[in-house]
Amino acid sequence: MNALSQRRGRRFSLSPAEGERAGVRGPLLANALRGSGKGVMASVFRFTISAALASFLMGAALAKDEPPSKIILDTDIGGDIDDAWALGFVLNYAGFDPVGVTICDGNTPARANIACKLLHVTGHTNIPVAVGRKTRDDFSPQFSWAEDFTALKPIAQPAADFIVEKARKYPGEITLIAIGPLQNVADALRKEPGLGKSLKRAVFMSGCVYHPAGQTNPVPEWNVVAATKDAQLVYGAGLPLTIVPLDSTTLVQLKTDERERVRKRDSPLTSSLECLYRLWLESPDSRMTLHDQLAVAETATPGAFFGQRPVLHIYVDDRGFTRIDEQKGKPVTVCLQPRRDAFMDYYVGVLTH
Repeated sequence: MNALSQRRGRRFSLSPAEGERAGVRGPLLANALRGSGKGVMASVFRFTISAALASFLMGAALAKDEPPSKIILDTDIGGDIDDAWALGFVLNYAGFDPVGVTICDGNTPARANIACKLLHVTGHTNIPVAVGRKTRDDFSPQFSWAEDFTALKPIAQPAADFIVEKARKYPGEITLIAIGPLQNVADALRKEPGLGKSLKRAVFMSGCVYHPAGQTNPVPEWNVVAATKDAQLVYGAGLPLTIVPLDSTTLVQLKTDERERVRKRDSPLTSSLECLYRLWLESPDSRMTLHDQLAVAETATPGAFFGQRPVLHIYVDDRGFTRIDEQKGKPVTVCLQPRRDAFMDYYVGVLTH
């Protein structure tokens, strides 16, 4: 199995050695992140344009008269670091009304503790955390951040039941954001096959349609291959689905100055994210790839951070690949060609405002 799909804790390589094993070479990825502009003036121009776009989008979102969008975040927080930082965006974004957080994959009770502590320290104790089925015993260094935390507990209702209940309670209002393997979404569909009719939208960090950065062939992405049968059910259910695949996410990594912007904000949220980041680091060269944050940003401002969003007919094969097939697949909006700098300014701005 490709290194990209072996372990959710490091869905994409971050150190040079791991990058080599995954087939992504540093110069190639660096060039992809920098873009094709030349010289200092081009860099300044790109920064100015992206900052202006990010500022406009944040202002537009905050100025809307319409109520915040109801969302449920389904996450395997505590493996890779992007889940916690995606939840941070959800909590700090004024355009979201988080109905709940559901926990999927692996040691779900330990993962739930991290979500509960992050909600507690940021003053969001009104947001319920519902735990999905435990699929294995695993450990992550991030678990230690909340291993003795008891001030806020998950609710007793299982995650799948929670998703179904809230979708029925708010028909056509909830966007389900899934940024982990799809056990909870599949279990919800087993309970309510017509779930898609009740959702406003489903936005997943999921799949690999063409190829990740630095490669020429698709790979089985972790959130699909970790629970392939569940993913097959979900992709075949006809949900109003948008995916942000590895094709896009592997082009967006956190830079040192961007991390510093978040760290220096020194709020309960940003301090917690920095603590979790340090627990996640495997070496000084490690860099977070913003897989899950791109999905929450796509939910917040649909289409703003991608050059292309074609509708393709996608199905999941028995090996966990997301394949294009007009006959076998269901229509899925696929987010491609990320606008890296505009997205990062927007994202960091939400975390630090």
